[in-house]
Amino acid sequence: MSRLLVIANPFAGNTRKRFDPAAAVRLLEEAGHEVAVHLTAGPGDATVQAGRAVGVHDLVVALGGDGTVHEVALGLAGTGCPLAVLPSGSGNDFAVAIGCATVADGLRAIASGGDHPIDVCALDGTKFVNSVGLLASGLVSARASGLWRWLGGFRYTLAAVATLLKYRGQDIAWEMEGDDGVERISGKFFFAEVCNGPLTGGGFRFAPDAKFDDGLLDACLIRPLGPAAGMKLLPAASSGKRLEHEAISVVRGRRLGFTCRQEVAVHLDGEPSVVAAGHHVIEVLPEKLLVRMMKETG
Repeated sequence: MSRLLVIANPFAGNTRKRFDPAAAVRLLEEAGHEVAVHLTAGPGDATVQAGRAVGVHDLVVALGGDGTVHEVALGLAGTGCPLAVLPSGSGNDFAVAIGCATVADGLRAIASGGDHPIDVCALDGTKFVNSVGLLASGLVSARASGLWRWLGGFRYTLAAVATLLKYRGQDIAWEMEGDDGVERISGKFFFAEVCNGPLTGGGFRFAPDAKFDDGLLDACLIRPLGPAAGMKLLPAASSGKRLEHEAISVVRGRRLGFTCRQEVAVHLDGEPSVVAAGHHVIEVLPEKLLVRMMKETG
């Protein structure tokens, strides 16, 4: 019998998609597990509780959206204690990417899946597991976080359209370090998504070839576009098609440095923030996170 801790965000997602923690506990107990549950009390609580679970529980289950997964992952990274996901958020990008698009998928993974190591990354030492977005991507996350949760993933589409109409970009100098040396790109950029996994922003695939376990970052860097051109790219990004446009560069490597002259809006796994003017580093860390899933990482 496995000892499980369910860390649940009682406010994740909207009321229509939200999954009752008590129902999750009942289903897991019926499957023969010993289950404890913790309802998060505020930002950072899930990280603390996940860290305390190491050595006490065999598996920690994140019940919530990408924000809950992000916090639980921070507490488990590098510990050897695996993470499972029961999706109950608005976007659920991480859950979908690991093959757990529904609660039923997550329950199957817990019952008969395997524990796979994935890369842990960091922006200036602050860890993330799925993606970091900058510029318009950071602004979209901040705007979406302020919209009604009942809109679900549509919050991100509305936020993206509003940002396209107003934001014009900032000057950034990029340096991507890979096996073939350093690739430098500079100028004014409108959008950047630096991906460890293939999905971000509620289902967009700005770097569809990104893999959780290849030790590399896939960065989609987009120079300023007109609103019409930008809106034409959104359907392609949401469908997984490769983005082909002269304003778009996709670079891959282990470490991405960037220098900005002004404060830049960012998100880490969908959680909005900002970075100050200056030089910053996004990199793949040596430590790994174990994730319970039904398939190999993608």
